[in-house]
Amino acid sequence: MSNLTTSNSSNITNNFSNITTEGREAKLPLEVSVLMTVIINSITCPFTVLLNVLVMMAVKRRPRLRSKANILLACLAATDAATGLTAQPSFILWFSAQLLGVKNLVPFRVIHNFFMRSLSVCSCLHLMLVTCERLIAIKFTMKYVYIVNTQKLKVAVICCWIFSIFCEILRKIRYTFKAADSLIALAVISCILFVSFSYVILYRETLRQQKKIKAQQLPQEEVERFAKESKALKTTVLVVFSVTICYLPLFFVFSSFVKGLPEIVYSPPMIRTLAMLNSFLNPLIYCWRQKEMKKFVFRIRNQAVNPAN
Repeated sequence: MSNLTTSNSSNITNNFSNITTEGREAKLPLEVSVLMTVIINSITCPFTVLLNVLVMMAVKRRPRLRSKANILLACLAATDAATGLTAQPSFILWFSAQLLGVKNLVPFRVIHNFFMRSLSVCSCLHLMLVTCERLIAIKFTMKYVYIVNTQKLKVAVICCWIFSIFCEILRKIRYTFKAADSLIALAVISCILFVSFSYVILYRETLRQQKKIKAQQLPQEEVERFAKESKALKTTVLVVFSVTICYLPLFFVFSSFVKGLPEIVYSPPMIRTLAMLNSFLNPLIYCWRQKEMKKFVFRIRNQAVNPAN
C-alpha cells in the first residue's frame, strides 16, 4: 500500500512539473512576441508622427503640392499622425503593463481599442475619398472642376471623422452596441466594394486613354494632363495596396460581415502592430512618389541640423 502511495505521489509530481514546464514554454514565445511589438512601436511611433506632420506641412506650404489629390492625402496623413499620437502610445502602455505583471489591464485595453477602431474606420473612409477623387479626375475630366472643390473635400473629411467617432461612442452604450457594429461593418464593406470596382473602372479607362495617345488622337495638352493624373493615380494605388496589406490580417481574422465587426481585444499584438505600421509607411510612399514633397521634408531636416542655411 505504501508503495502504491509513493508511486502515485511521484506520478502526480512528475505530471505537475510537466504541465508547469509546458506552460512556461508556451508563455515564453508570447512574451517575446509582445516585447518585440512594444520595441517596434516605440521606435516607429515618433517617426510616424513626425513624417505625417511634415507631409501636412508640405501640402499646406508648397503651392505645387496643393492639388485636390494631395489635400486628401494630407487628410489621410492626419489620421496616420493621430495613430502615432494615440493608438501606438496606448498600445505601448497596455502591453508594457502586461509584461510588468500589472493585474488591471482593462483601462489600457479600452483606451487603445477606442483609438484603434475609430482610426481604422476613419482611414478606410479616407481611402474611399482618395479613390473617388481619382475616379472623377480620370473618368469625368470635364466635370471634375464642378464636382470636386476644397469646400466639398473639407465637408467629406469632417463627415468621416464624425462617423468614426460616433460609431465608437455608440459601441460604449449598452443597447446600441450591435447597431454600431452593423454600421462599422457596412462602412468597411462599402469601402472595399467601392475601391475594388473603382480601380477596375480606372484600369480600363487608363488603357483606353493610352490607346488614344498611341494612335495620336489626343492633343499634347491632354497627353500632359493624363500623364499628371496617372502619376497621382499610381501614388493612390500604392497607398491603397499598403493599407490593404497592413490591415488585411486584422480584418481577415477578426471580422464578421454578418454580426458586425467584433471586439479586436483578442487580436495578436503583431497583427495590431502591422496595422499601425501602415501609418509609418504612407508618408514614405508620398515622398518616394513626389520629388517636391521629398525636397520639402529633407529641407526641414537640414534646417533643423544647420539653422544657418
